[in-house]
Amino acid sequence: MEIIAKLGTLLGLSFVSGINLYATIAVVGFCTKYQLVEGLPREFDVLANDAVIFVAVLLYLMEFLVDKIPGLDTLWDFIHTLIRPLGGAMLALMQVGDASPALEVIVFMLGASLASAAHVTKAGTRLIINTSPEPVSNFLVSLAEDAGAFGLAYVSLAYPGIGLIITLVLLAVIAVMLPLVLRTVRMLFSAIWFRLKCALWKEAAWTQTRSPSYALDAFFDEVKTEGEKLIWTARAYALRIPQVPRSTALDVLVSSNAIYFLYRRRFRRQSTRVPLEDVELQKVYPGILMSRWMIRGSRGDWLLNLYRPLAQTLPVDLKGMVTPDGRLEPVY
Repeated sequence: MEIIAKLGTLLGLSFVSGINLYATIAVVGFCTKYQLVEGLPREFDVLANDAVIFVAVLLYLMEFLVDKIPGLDTLWDFIHTLIRPLGGAMLALMQVGDASPALEVIVFMLGASLASAAHVTKAGTRLIINTSPEPVSNFLVSLAEDAGAFGLAYVSLAYPGIGLIITLVLLAVIAVMLPLVLRTVRMLFSAIWFRLKCALWKEAAWTQTRSPSYALDAFFDEVKTEGEKLIWTARAYALRIPQVPRSTALDVLVSSNAIYFLYRRRFRRQSTRVPLEDVELQKVYPGILMSRWMIRGSRGDWLLNLYRPLAQTLPVDLKGMVTPDGRLEPVY
């Protein structure tokens, strides 16, 4: 039971440090100074120092205010990309006391890894939430993080067995969510970069949709039918496509006969073909960075995210661009 208790406190404090380091240090400091929890490691005595508690509370109040402002919270998270993992590693090391050098290295890596996992998930989730036009969700999520940080820090000290269970459950949730978070964050940063590229080069979006890469040209040469012409191509991201994970990067090719989706799954290139005769309706919903492209067909509605400049080059009515022989007129 003693091992479980020590492990629960070590893992819990390291993990919650990745969410809010200053709240964690403040909780440990108060609990040690006022003996709210018995049996804490004597190494925590340094955190009970009035100056340490004052600085921790001051920095927490700064984070409390900044964390409620979209944009500034992302900047704050970026600044703390190294600070939180090092803080989690420090709290982990303080709990092993005079251990062997090998154990200290293991505990350091474990503490830093747990704090990093929590930090990356927190920062990525907040970046995704910030893309929402309404500010209420960002404020509520920030309050929930504050309450969770204080709660888990105290539970890890007072009830380490429960803290261990909560931490393991949260790690399992992160293991499920982290791939989606990383894909979505990559999509958002790619959209920002492409927007900057278009600001510097006005023809960037138009050129990309009319100039496929060698790999896309080779793919189209393999699958095209006689007389089929390539009309439009762009990078997109899955929002709701059968058997394709959300935010997966896609290459979209629109030809005179079909729409092709190319993506990688399980390290293999896969493709899906949607004949144009199956497309009943397409519509673009503008956004700040990404536009939503809806394709309605016989298999239901497919939703994709497009860089906004690329979405503006998309043919408005695919089936309207028809030549007398029933085929779409290629743009180039």
